[in-house]
Amino acid sequence: MATVPWEGRLVIASSTGGLKVVDIEGEEDSAWEGDTITALASQPGFNLRGLSASIILAIKADGTLKSFLVDDARGQLIELPVSGLPTEGITALCTVKTETDDPAFLIGKADKTLAVWRISDKGEATLSAQKTMDGKLAIAISNCAASGDDAVATGSKGGLFSLSLNGDDVRMLQGVESAPGKVAALTTKDKKIILISDPAAGNLHAYDENLLALYNLKTPKALSTPGAANPGALAVSTHSFGGTGFSAGLIAVADDSTNRIALVVLDTIPLSGAPAKSGS
Repeated sequence: MATVPWEGRLVIASSTGGLKVVDIEGEEDSAWEGDTITALASQPGFNLRGLSASIILAIKADGTLKSFLVDDARGQLIELPVSGLPTEGITALCTVKTETDDPAFLIGKADKTLAVWRISDKGEATLSAQKTMDGKLAIAISNCAASGDDAVATGSKGGLFSLSLNGDDVRMLQGVESAPGKVAALTTKDKKIILISDPAAGNLHAYDENLLALYNLKTPKALSTPGAANPGALAVSTHSFGGTGFSAGLIAVADDSTNRIALVVLDTIPLSGAPAKSGS
């Protein structure tokens, strides 16, 4: 998350439980001690009564939802109650595009339902969430990411799906077989790229917006950070994190083998490539 260059921060879920907020140099700003978090979604640039902040939603290991705020100026992580959100049976969440200034999140549940929730400040004691569209799929999603005006998602046993967020309901458009990894999506030079991590193979699988396989990518050493040997969780930001390397944004890749975060310069992601081959 970043709203001002050099003030961008990463919110990291520890394998031993809790969250911590670190800056681009790896210095810790604040932390929350609590349960193990299995998924995170962050929406920066929220104006909370004059305070520039990021809204964070997190799924705990028991499938319940937790909400936080990060003060963009100080990096302070604060628990933030949001009324109206679903509270249990959560399997996936991600931020999605919205036509308003209020942040919106796609939330999937174990009962195969999913819905888009918009969070707003109505001047009350807590923020409030309103469901703007919903739907039900044949399977429960385990991970998702915004892709332009729509979204992509993966299933718990694999499979990559494109989701339509136009109209009043969430619908599956198409699906292909894929590794059961984490998914991220980015748009660069008007081209959409979808990435799925594959810890077992040690690489990222890239697809185009039609879910056609493009190439497999090893996460390279970038600036002062090593690459990820076994890539897991992914996060993409097109905001400037400052400097020459990360001025156009970055991809954060969790390495399941070392519990480190690899930072990849966004501009280094290929836009196209030869058809992906197994093990490449």
